[in-house]
Amino acid sequence: MKKFLHLLAAVCLLASAAVSSQAEITLPPDVMAYATEGINGVYSLDFDTADKNIQKVFSEYPDHPFAHFGNAMIAWSRYEYEYELSDDKQRKVFEQILDDSISGIKRWIKKNPDDSNAYMGIGALYGLRAMFTMRNRSWITAYFSGRKAIKNLEKSLEIDPTYYDAYFGLGIYQYYAGTLPSVIKILAKIVAIKGNPDEGVKQLNLAREKAHFTSDSAKLILIEIQNTRNSKYYAPEKSLQYIRDLRAKYPKNPLMHYVEIICLYETGHYKEVTEQAEKFLSLIGKDPFYKDIYISRAYTALGTSQMAQGHFEEAKALFEQGHQALEKQEPSRWGVWNEFRLGEVYDILGEREKAKKQYQYVLSFKDKWGFDDAAKALLKTPYSVPEGGNVGPLPPL
Repeated sequence: MKKFLHLLAAVCLLASAAVSSQAEITLPPDVMAYATEGINGVYSLDFDTADKNIQKVFSEYPDHPFAHFGNAMIAWSRYEYEYELSDDKQRKVFEQILDDSISGIKRWIKKNPDDSNAYMGIGALYGLRAMFTMRNRSWITAYFSGRKAIKNLEKSLEIDPTYYDAYFGLGIYQYYAGTLPSVIKILAKIVAIKGNPDEGVKQLNLAREKAHFTSDSAKLILIEIQNTRNSKYYAPEKSLQYIRDLRAKYPKNPLMHYVEIICLYETGHYKEVTEQAEKFLSLIGKDPFYKDIYISRAYTALGTSQMAQGHFEEAKALFEQGHQALEKQEPSRWGVWNEFRLGEVYDILGEREKAKKQYQYVLSFKDKWGFDDAAKALLKTPYSVPEGGNVGPLPPL
């Protein structure tokens, strides 16, 4: 469910630039240019450029969905990627902007009830709200926010059936609601969450092929679906192709770079994982978009690649370097995941006391990322490499 709602947030990623034929008539070219430039800034993690252009849209049309979408997307992207879901102050900034943006689009809809862009936009923002309330385990609130998201996306298609961007959000809902983990299926029965993963994948591919502005976002979602092990949709080589296309389009975005590393890992190209992770690490501090907070990602990739090859002493050394980096930073999701992996390697090497200290260290952080249950389990039972040597995927639990 967490993945479902996390990915619903991606509806917002380019929704602010999503344009139907109707919008092309009602908006002057310069406003369209500002909106597009702003969204491209977000995709490149150039938030100053993004904000500058979105504010220009606000100056022309104060409550237009493009302005509110862009504003919420900048705040979300900063919290999600620049701060790695780890800064409570930035979280509060985002939540306030999200509320204000939803209110602003409601005002626009009152004056423009037939604007498909507005329904697309408010649907995306409700999906984003669903994600955040789910992270706080507010299940019912998250459910109703998700329902509002789908209702508005369907309204957008009702107004403009050629608005293929709307299939992006609908596809996410269909797929992830249809693949809920068993513990959430009980809740699903209570609130009647239904989904069809086959239909969801079909809709996501429709968005990938025909959507004007969410085609790239659809590729990102399909990458995650195609990287899901033990799934009939598992196709990591296709994911690698998609992310290489996206990296060529957005070369400045370090997170596109990192997704390629994940895809290389999933396809077993461990030598290339090491090469790209070392390059990623070398760019931190030299390239303005490669932030210090990403150091843990690099060491986690390097160490996990060595784990997957059975090189556990090498993995230990790399995770320990990641541990040293964490000591100099505020904890992040990937930083704590590096600590968790280090504990696993200590267990593999028979260093049980060190492993237990690592799991306790993981538990010393506020559980923002859902690691506590797994850490408690490993305190009771040492980690061992599963049969076949499968140490699991690269990203966190």
